[in-house]
Amino acid sequence: MDVEPVGVESVTRKRGRGPLLWIAGVVVLAVVAAAVIWGVMGRQSAGGEASAVAGTPTVTTSEPSDEERMLAGIDAILKARASAVLSGRLPQYLQAVDPKNRKLRQSHQQVFANLRIIGLRHLSFQRDARWAPEPRAQHGPSARTVRVLMLVQIAGIDSSPRAVSLGHTFAERGGQWLLVADDDLGIESELSGGYREPWDLGAIAVARKPGVLVIVPAAERRNGERLARESQAAMPGVRSVTRRAPAGILVIALADRKSMDPGWRTGGHPAAGVAAHNYGPANPEATEFKVTGSRVVINPDERREADRLLLAHEFTHAAMASLGNGAPTWLVEGYAEYGELRLAERSGYRRGVDAHRRELLREEIPQLAVLPIDGVFHGEYDENSYGVSWIIVEYLVEKYSLATVNALYADLARGDDDPAVREQVIRKHLKVSEAALVAALKKYDGPA
Repeated sequence: MDVEPVGVESVTRKRGRGPLLWIAGVVVLAVVAAAVIWGVMGRQSAGGEASAVAGTPTVTTSEPSDEERMLAGIDAILKARASAVLSGRLPQYLQAVDPKNRKLRQSHQQVFANLRIIGLRHLSFQRDARWAPEPRAQHGPSARTVRVLMLVQIAGIDSSPRAVSLGHTFAERGGQWLLVADDDLGIESELSGGYREPWDLGAIAVARKPGVLVIVPAAERRNGERLARESQAAMPGVRSVTRRAPAGILVIALADRKSMDPGWRTGGHPAAGVAAHNYGPANPEATEFKVTGSRVVINPDERREADRLLLAHEFTHAAMASLGNGAPTWLVEGYAEYGELRLAERSGYRRGVDAHRRELLREEIPQLAVLPIDGVFHGEYDENSYGVSWIIVEYLVEKYSLATVNALYADLARGDDDPAVREQVIRKHLKVSEAALVAALKKYDGPA
């Protein structure tokens, strides 16, 4: 996880890096087309005379159906609840929550408080019109579950709203539609995976620094302040390496294990931290989604030990996320390692980093036959896959310049995940083949 000086002579690392959660750059959801029926008033034939509106198209009107009234009522509730959060009106937020469900009301009161503490620039709840309401008999004959997109933008952090998928169940009680359940996790997992959002997991505290917001359990405010300071210490190094930085970064460091997807693993064990993609609508209809940024989620077991080095690694991923997902894993992880270990050298661990480099150059690089392959990234060199990738990136920076590596990364990230395409891009930027690059790496003996 961290670079730790052992007698200031070696680097011992408890590897806990997480993948950048490379999901397809644009998520396309199924579109259901609804037919629109128009009635046209024709000619009257009783007396052979044309009517006064003969040939003029008109739209027939009818009373809305029960389902249309239900959906209109739900849409009104969703709009009012979003407005209530932004304006700080708790009674309005709870008005349509089942008054007989004390547990649900308490939960939503806490969510309201958490969102207010976080501070939002934008919040809206948008019912997915393409998703047919599903009956939920356990909540009564009128109960229906709908898919809702929560579009949330944290002030000073997110450049645009992030989409969160919700499954809400509404039922008619006494002539009024009410929210009676919010636990349809099958719907929520469509965009959120196997974790829950931080505002759903009990009372929180936040720590703010320019460009950084850290969310921790309410009782761990001091750790939040520490992580905010560590984040600020990591940011300059990330910017100097990547030449880019997100508008702001959200760091989630909760004790609840549901804050982290159990699928976020690396090398066969849970990651210490991950840079999780933020997805936002790519079109007004919200039928497609694109990467709009990243947030960093710290493993609950690592939240008290996480430091600027782990954060620098994940912030590097976050800074590069919007470029695309075509870059090979060795470059994605090697680049993040390069940023982390460069900061380690400047943080008093130079001798440890040097020892780590010498070990990799002596034990691992001579065995290199090809650049580490994505599908077996951890299998080829076990925990040293990250170290081998770091050596590759460090060599490229020393040989060709950081600007060249940045350009190489950008081209690969935007390109297809195809060996032939990667070979072409490598030749374009480095003027050598992959095989020649591997041969040159075996002669590398460290920075000048």
